Amino acid sequence: MDTMEEEVDEIEAMEREYHWLLRTEVRPVISYLQSILTECKERLPTASSDAGCQPREERLIMNPANGGDFLKSMVTLCGTCVIAADVTFKISGKNPAQMLRFGIPPDAPYHLQQFQDAHNSLAEARTHLLAHGLDYEFQTAEEVIKLLQPVMAHLARARTTLIVPKKRSFEELKSAAHRRHFVPPLPADLSASFYIQAHKMIFALYQVLPGAQKFDCFQVKTEVAFMACFMYFSLALVNA
Repeated sequence: MDTMEEEVDEIEAMEREYHWLLRTEVRPVISYLQSILTECKERLPTASSDAGCQPREERLIMNPANGGDFLKSMVTLCGTCVIAADVTFKISGKNPAQMLRFGIPPDAPYHLQQFQDAHNSLAEARTHLLAHGLDYEFQTAEEVIKLLQPVMAHLARARTTLIVPKKRSFEELKSAAHRRHFVPPLPADLSASFYIQAHKMIFALYQVLPGAQKFDCFQVKTEVAFMACFMYFSLALVNA
């Protein structure tokens, strides 16, 4: 057998292995991705799931994120909403110190939009993943890449939504629509927000400094058990 024939045989063997991989390995990987994706969707609450059944309430004690005892909070998380809170804040700059106490009214729960945004990205990922059906046989690696690229992009977007919260301006936080979540009404120089960051929920209170376009930020945080599981499974998806 001459060199040319050996090269031809080697190329044919590589092509057979290539098509064998497409036939036998791609579908199990897609099924694996689908199973983890389903697990993520089941662990992540949504507004629609809140409406469909009564989600379990979790009462959480939030601890200072940046030291000190200026801010304390205990909250009740139910699905995608903070439905109750007991917040106390020691107002800085006052002599003697003054304590402010407020909560969340029953008719205006604080909706955590990050949950819904992440769920929407997961839904888009699932739609792309199942675009060809379960019995489709891929013919080329390019087909597989074309399928998986948008799936991975949506998964990365879901994780980013929960890891890097969208920043809001102080003017947004001071709007009437936002401030209605807190009773009694907060003083004009204060505003507050809840948000998710990875497996933790954070409550931030912002206090405008006198005579300046700046503000102090006080934070308390708590771990959310189901979010730790979600972050683990979503990381498995992104790295699959």
